[in-house]
Amino acid sequence: MSAALSAAASLVGMEVVFLGGLTDDTFTFEKVHATGTWPGVDEGRSSDRTDAFCHRLLSGAPSTTSDAANDAAYAGAPIRAELGITSYVGVPVRNAEGRVLATLCGIDRESVEVSEDTVEVLRHLAEVIAAHLGPMLEEGITIRRSTDGGWQVGGEQTGDLTSAMVLADLLAAEINPGGRPAKSDDPLDEAGRLRLSVKQLEHALAARVVVEQAIGVLTERQHATPRDAFERLRKVARSRGRKVHDLAREVVASATDQGVPLPPELAGRR
Repeated sequence: MSAALSAAASLVGMEVVFLGGLTDDTFTFEKVHATGTWPGVDEGRSSDRTDAFCHRLLSGAPSTTSDAANDAAYAGAPIRAELGITSYVGVPVRNAEGRVLATLCGIDRESVEVSEDTVEVLRHLAEVIAAHLGPMLEEGITIRRSTDGGWQVGGEQTGDLTSAMVLADLLAAEINPGGRPAKSDDPLDEAGRLRLSVKQLEHALAARVVVEQAIGVLTERQHATPRDAFERLRKVARSRGRKVHDLAREVVASATDQGVPLPPELAGRR
């Protein structure tokens, strides 16, 4: 999720990008990516649904505004004056049946113009989020940092879940998956560069699934914690000049085929 929000932030160029959760009655900042401090914009903060920009978006308001105070669709939203929002962009995150699971949005206290091409790429990124987090969003499970610096999932905090979320952040910056779209030699316009970055993110998220499967194999095989399993996988990959993603694929294959050769540090008991 952090990788997806980071990509969204680079797309829209706003102070804050967030994943919004909506029930029939409430709006919540479920996951927030911010370039600085904005009082009142905090993960887990909830308000009345009808106060939120996202409610207006889902009711038919434009996807973006750079002058919310003078925009008829957004001027009356209580959260605008409370937080000092000037610019907003948002798209729904929908499941395969078209039901809204969340919203992917950006806000800024200054005027920020967002082009329709950028909004279209943001919609595609929302599809990526829906594809990879759909089941979690469907169940209304929220993911946020806990007060002790770990992770909280659905209101519960356990060692395995905490480790898994920490690893997800590490992997977002660590892996360089094979098969990612090749960069074109021809110059790309802004929209083209944004689309390429989203395609690369799609491949990174798909690769992360394989890495997490490998972590599961190593956790069971070596009686290690998920965090220790990942650190060992990463260390072995670096020492041999391998990509984490490629080595992870071999670890997963070794779970069903004992003939798959692995470095001794990862072979363990099979």
